[in-house]
Amino acid sequence: MDSFRLSSNILKFSLLATGVAGVVAEYILATLASYYLPDSIVQWTMIISVMLFSMGVGSRLSKFIVNDLLDKFVLIEFALSVLVSFSAVVVFVSVGKTIYYGFLIYTLSVLIGLLIGMEIPLVTRINDQYEELRLNIANVMSWDYIGSLIGGVFFVFIGLPYLGMTYTPFALGLLNFLVASVIIFKLRQSLKFHKILLALFVLLGVVIGLGTCFSEEIILFGEQKSWKDKVVLNKQSRYQK
Repeated sequence: MDSFRLSSNILKFSLLATGVAGVVAEYILATLASYYLPDSIVQWTMIISVMLFSMGVGSRLSKFIVNDLLDKFVLIEFALSVLVSFSAVVVFVSVGKTIYYGFLIYTLSVLIGLLIGMEIPLVTRINDQYEELRLNIANVMSWDYIGSLIGGVFFVFIGLPYLGMTYTPFALGLLNFLVASVIIFKLRQSLKFHKILLALFVLLGVVIGLGTCFSEEIILFGEQKSWKDKVVLNKQSRYQK
């Protein structure tokens, strides 16, 4: 019984964390779109709308995931950790390299939205073995929505003003990575492909760690390509970059 409670609690923690990461991923991409694409209000609205639509599509696509649900959930968290972590880096570099950076921003919005949309249905189905339907649905949805509020507060008061668009995506990517890590190490007996997932954990940990260390230099390089003259001041406030 205790192992059942532990497994269920880990899944609820996962939804709280992914709720935080999901909503902040939306805000990151909406902010990037408002920086670089015409009419910031239109871009912010469209990015959020496109991501919510993609989440709905992802939720529908999750019905095709039949076996090894927990393993697939870990893979989704790994994919999100990489996409979210490097989203700003990729956009900043692309702005100076191609005119199609708007297409790239919307593509990232769709991909991340699809993956976020798969999370709740999968966790609901996994948690079905630990709680009856009435409690399962209530707990899964409530923890995700609570995470969304925490994510919004984090982005406005901590992420954007203090971490900026350089490190906020990596902080959120690491949160998805943490969710996958907790499941790998705490629920390994429920994973069919534990060794493969453990190898991915090591590989992606190195990739995200290196990205975090060199992201500032990479973004500065990309931003410099957007300007004819040398960038002498680069500052992020609560209101703008």
